[in-house]
Amino acid sequence: MKYTSKFFVSKLFSIALSLFLLNGCSLLELKIESQSIPLTTAELNTRILTREYSKHFFSEVESAADKISATYPKDDTLHQSYVLLWKIHAEEGLQRAAYQVSPKIALIDTWVFAAQMEQFFSLEGKGSELFDGDVAFKTSQVLNDDIKKMAEKLLSSSEFSDAQDFITTFVAEHPFDNLMMRRTPALKAWLAHQNIDETEAVATLGTMPEALGDVSDRLGLVSEQTPKIMTWKAQLIAMNSNLNGNDINKTMESLRDTSESFQDFVNNNPEYMQNLAEQMSLQLQPLLDDLDLKTDDKLNQLSAERIALEAMVARERQELVNMVERERNAIAIIVSQEREKFTQDLDKVSQDVLTLAIDKVIDLIKSTIIYFILFILAIFFAPLGLGYFLGKRAAVKKTVV
Repeated sequence: MKYTSKFFVSKLFSIALSLFLLNGCSLLELKIESQSIPLTTAELNTRILTREYSKHFFSEVESAADKISATYPKDDTLHQSYVLLWKIHAEEGLQRAAYQVSPKIALIDTWVFAAQMEQFFSLEGKGSELFDGDVAFKTSQVLNDDIKKMAEKLLSSSEFSDAQDFITTFVAEHPFDNLMMRRTPALKAWLAHQNIDETEAVATLGTMPEALGDVSDRLGLVSEQTPKIMTWKAQLIAMNSNLNGNDINKTMESLRDTSESFQDFVNNNPEYMQNLAEQMSLQLQPLLDDLDLKTDDKLNQLSAERIALEAMVARERQELVNMVERERNAIAIIVSQEREKFTQDLDKVSQDVLTLAIDKVIDLIKSTIIYFILFILAIFFAPLGLGYFLGKRAAVKKTVV
């Protein structure tokens, strides 16, 4: 019966894990959109530079916080807690601002957060007296100037001026109250300022590679930031906890004693455990049946989706082949027409050249004949005429004498 109970628990765990994975798969439905609109070059540059700025922001805040922490004793729980709170909430807030779907809205929200943090540590802000010195304010001021310069390069002059006026007004109306840095998202206010309907806030998610790149950036952010933030939160809890080493040891001993008592109870009451396993089997059987049905449904759904995906890919491939064939035929027809037209033009030019050449040859022959006749006349008749003229002149002179 002991073996049966283990087998029963193992089967229950396997079915539950399979159902969880299938549910997870259903959340990752693959949709191939042939009409997806890619992001523009300006939008891609805005997304990349905004997220690069976020890394710069994290580095500067951590460096400044470490400098401030070094100025206080380790046992100064209050100020050391303030330092940890600043790092935690500043980085969490900027993450939510910078890693949004719309690149332009992410830029505006990031700029708003940097401006709010600068205002919080300024002399007029509520965080001006949290730390000695002005390291936090100067760091916030530099970070705000950096995002402002970046926005000036990414936006046109009119857009930058309009965004700067909006952010100044928004920060004055929504300042940070404490180190929790609870931000008021600027999305709705920005859309209202731009007279944009909320349904038109995001025009496109980009192509599939762009969307996958967005997801990859978010996963990279989680892998980099989560361990640090969790460590800071653990330090904060430990710093402000009233527990000491003896309390922790007593708690561990209590847990150990409870575990040993339970183990002893299990070893000394085999009949009770056998009955418990039988009752669990009866009570959980409907759940297992339901899990089996849901598992079959998910598998059938996955098979149907796979078949539909294969059919769609086949259709797209055939359509692509047909399109290439149509384009090739169209190009062949155009080339044939151009070749025929060129041949006709070449024949016409050849005929024109031949006709012109014949006309020129005929003109040349006519000119040659005329010149030849004149030459004959000059050769034969010129001496006769000259002899006649000289003889007549000589006869007149004799008559006169």
